[in-house]
Amino acid sequence: MLRRAACLTAILLTACAAEAPELIVSAAQDTLSVNPTLAQVGPARPGPVDEARAFFFAQTDLYLAGASPAADGPLADVLRAMGRDDLVAAEGNDAADIACPQHWVDPLEMIAQHAQDARIVIIENQRSAPAQVAFVQAMVSRLVVDGFTAYADDGLTLGAGAASDPAIPLITEGFVTRDSGHGRLLRAVKSSGLNLVDAGIWWNGAGELASLSPDEQTLRRQRALAEQVSRRIFWSTPGARAIIHIESSGDPEGTRAFREDVARLTGFEPLVLGLTSCSETNEQPAFLPSLGDGAGSVAKANLVFAIPRETMKDGRMSPGRASNEAPVDVPTTFLPADEPVLIEARRLNDPDLAVPEDRLMLLPGDRLPLMLPPGDYRIEAWSRDGRLAAPVDVNVT
Repeated sequence: MLRRAACLTAILLTACAAEAPELIVSAAQDTLSVNPTLAQVGPARPGPVDEARAFFFAQTDLYLAGASPAADGPLADVLRAMGRDDLVAAEGNDAADIACPQHWVDPLEMIAQHAQDARIVIIENQRSAPAQVAFVQAMVSRLVVDGFTAYADDGLTLGAGAASDPAIPLITEGFVTRDSGHGRLLRAVKSSGLNLVDAGIWWNGAGELASLSPDEQTLRRQRALAEQVSRRIFWSTPGARAIIHIESSGDPEGTRAFREDVARLTGFEPLVLGLTSCSETNEQPAFLPSLGDGAGSVAKANLVFAIPRETMKDGRMSPGRASNEAPVDVPTTFLPADEPVLIEARRLNDPDLAVPEDRLMLLPGDRLPLMLPPGDYRIEAWSRDGRLAAPVDVNVT
């Protein structure tokens, strides 16, 4: 299992290639206008996009062969990245263990007040929770208004091999960009003009990655990120203010060590914000005073916020109140007959390397919708053998 997770990391870390959206805090009530327009089928172009799709089909085969996402965390994460949170939730391993607290203070304004004098803010959350990722996007947008200038993420790879684009998130820009929610977060970060920083090259090939447990990979990646933040942000711009986004660690000592590394290398004590899930749906993110300063599941956080669990809408998982997504039917020509079909929806003018606004793996008999915010999209579909049919252009209003 570890080797399989490492293979995905290697694919998305080492592949070579060439205005921030407003967060609407309300239930989506959008009316959809879907106007399919067939385009010409282009020739197949092997590359990192094809490698990523091949990996998704391989993981689908593993699931169909009987592998359990409840017992296999990496498989569960890949199923989520393919829009199949329903298959993960069906096995009961997504339950939140605390009730959502009363919303008595605006979390974003509370964060802004506590960050007034901070030079570094660390945001720690669960990568696999769409509602938490959506709230991170809102936090980053709020901190940019208050003068933060840089954004570092332990899941990004922005070197020459990633072909970093100044405005569009690419699937080659790190393992987090396999997920559509993280793609939207990164698009908002890029459009805000923040200076992006990654962990650099901290691995020595797929073989080494396969030998490391997920927790060991996280610790090494975050240690490298702390060094890069010091060297690439504060050495060159002493007056900078940085947002650091990291994955919640299963080891409290690892989180503590990262915080200490950042303080030691930069000379600034960071403000640490932790996110955790709570059990209700359609509630608002709320401050959790009982979990500050290391109590509970978020270690050594100054402030902890509870994020309501995701809402299931038409069989798809949605961030709930923090989303303006709405269901869009998959074009009939793309529905699977006797083999899995991978559906990807990209913004109309985005390149093939762009992170899809939504990705959905449909199994024979499935009739799940895409989940898309208003906009113009290019919907494409693949089987294991290649592209199924011509792309379909869709307008969602």
